[in-house]
Amino acid sequence: MRRVMLFLLTAATAFGMSVTIGHAASPTREILAGRFRLSRIEAHNQVEEGQVTRKGTVLLLHADGIPAKKLRFVRANTKSPRFHVPDYARVEVGRDGQLTSSPGDMALPRGTRLVVLDLEVVVDQVRVFTHTLEPVRLPDGRQGYGCTEFVFAFDPSTLQRAEAESVTSRIDQWLSPSAS
Repeated sequence: MRRVMLFLLTAATAFGMSVTIGHAASPTREILAGRFRLSRIEAHNQVEEGQVTRKGTVLLLHADGIPAKKLRFVRANTKSPRFHVPDYARVEVGRDGQLTSSPGDMALPRGTRLVVLDLEVVVDQVRVFTHTLEPVRLPDGRQGYGCTEFVFAFDPSTLQRAEAESVTSRIDQWLSPSAS
């Protein structure tokens, strides 16, 4: 049974489906899903891996030096499809607006354009999983795509009441929808 569940989860992820285990839909999730449409990236073609194949909402990064992990793919064997490794640099924005982050493979400059690969709303957090729209320069001089998970902390009652304005305005301080 465990193997079947792992296979189904892997297959769903490969086809760009948003998979959230153990979290029911919430009014806040529905509001954010309408505002931050999910994108899909190419995982099966090594030449084009990481390119956005379905562009959802494009976000503009409003801070400088935000960490990102280099986009990686794996496959179970030579005949299996390639899968995106969900390895994101974590950036936490506390209720007080204080930023803490985990190390990344690169630093994203202000103005970097990002797309949303997944979105989760839990009891006291909104988690936005992002991917750079274009490749960015890595420390070794090469280019690659970067992945960052933004975690916004909220008072649980704010998310339960689906206070759209207060939730989206907090996120917009760091990531706002771009015209392109």
